[in-house]
This record gives sequence, structure tokens and C-alpha cells, in this order.
Amino acid sequence: MVPLEEMEHPVLFVILGLLAGYVAARLMTKNEKGFGLIANMVVGVLGALLAGWLCPKIGITFTDAWYGLFLQALIGAIVILAVLNFLRK
Repeated sequence: MVPLEEMEHPVLFVILGLLAGYVAARLMTKNEKGFGLIANMVVGVLGALLAGWLCPKIGITFTDAWYGLFLQALIGAIVILAVLNFLRK
């Protein structure tokens, strides 16, 4: 496995955020599309930003490997989708 120091961290962050948004939309929405592919991916990137900011403040840490960043982005995307689904009702 390649350490993050050797990778482009912002590029990895965006790619994992896009993937997390897609996975979170599949987990959280009842219909097949969710909010649409682009919106789901944007939610993933925003979720990654939210979780990246909030998790360290409340004492939750993840490994610095790609799977830790993905899990963090997925949790953030699920939280954002849960709020959006609540507001849609």
C-alpha cells in the first residue's frame, strides 16, 4: 500500500469523497437515483469536508490510510444525506 505522503492527498480526498457520496446515496435513499449522480457525489465531498473538520474536534480519529479517509467521508455523507432526507419530508 502506498503511504499518503507519496500520493496527491487533495486528489485522493476528492476521489474518495465522490465514491463515498455514491455509496452513501445507495445506502440512504429509497429510490434508485437518490438526488442524482452529480449531487450525490457533491454530497460525498461535502461529507468528507464535514467529517474531516468535525471528527477530530469530538475526538474521533481514523487511520490515515485510504480506507480510513473513505470511512470518514462515508460517515459525513450519510449524515448530510440524513439531514437532507429529513428536510425533504
